[in-house]
Parts: sequence; C-alpha cells; structure tokens
Amino acid sequence: MSEVYAITDLEGYANEMRIAAAKSLSANENDNIDDYISLNQMINLVRMECVGYDHKDRPLLNEETNEQIYEKTVIWIHNVGLAKLAAKGLVECAWDNQTNEMVFWANPEINKPEKKKRKSNGESVKRRNNKKNKGS
Repeated sequence: MSEVYAITDLEGYANEMRIAAAKSLSANENDNIDDYISLNQMINLVRMECVGYDHKDRPLLNEETNEQIYEKTVIWIHNVGLAKLAAKGLVECAWDNQTNEMVFWANPEINKPEKKKRKSNGESVKRRNNKKNKGS
C-alpha cells in the first residue's frame, strides 16, 4: 500500500498541478490557464479524486490519486483547447456513437487555396457564345 499525504496548501497544490499539466501540452507561456481550467475547478477536481480527508478536513492523496488528478487535468485542458479550436472553425467535430465520444479533425477549408474567380461581364459572355455559334 502506498503512502498517503495530506494536502496542506490545497490552493497551491491545485495551481501547481494545473500549471504542470498545461506545460505538458505546450511549452509556451500559460498565462491564460484560467481560460482552460480555473483554480476553483481544479480544487473541486482534487476534492473529488482524493482518497479521503484527515481530521483537519485536508484532502488525502496517494501516488495513484495524484497521477489520476494530473491525467484528468491534462485531458481537461486538451479538451477545452479542442473546443476553442472548433468554436473558431479551425477544427470540425462530431459525436461518434460507436466510441461514445467526440471526434475532431482538421477543417479541410483551412489553408485551402481559394479558386480565382473569373470576371465575366456581358461582353465576354457574348464573345464566347459567338465563337460557339460560328463554329457550329
């Protein structure tokens, strides 16, 4: 059985955990981490995943629950990131009934070269029609 630890600074633990999870997804600055998972959401996640509470009502974690919190945080941030991309139209998404989850794919319209539009006025259309009529 693994050792159990009491989290004495829940806010500090939650903040460091979400920063570590965000850094695992992107080496860029994570200044807007609150846009992906708030500190209160993170604290609630820790409270839901802990193995219990000590006599001072501090959450108790072991190595396994610590790892679960980390993995769930990474998934949460990743999923919110995908939702943000979908909202911007950069990726498409749909529900897959067979796997019972959302699936995402790159929007095929992004970075697709636009077809050059032909300018046509009445004159050029007449010329094309006249050429057809003369050859028949």
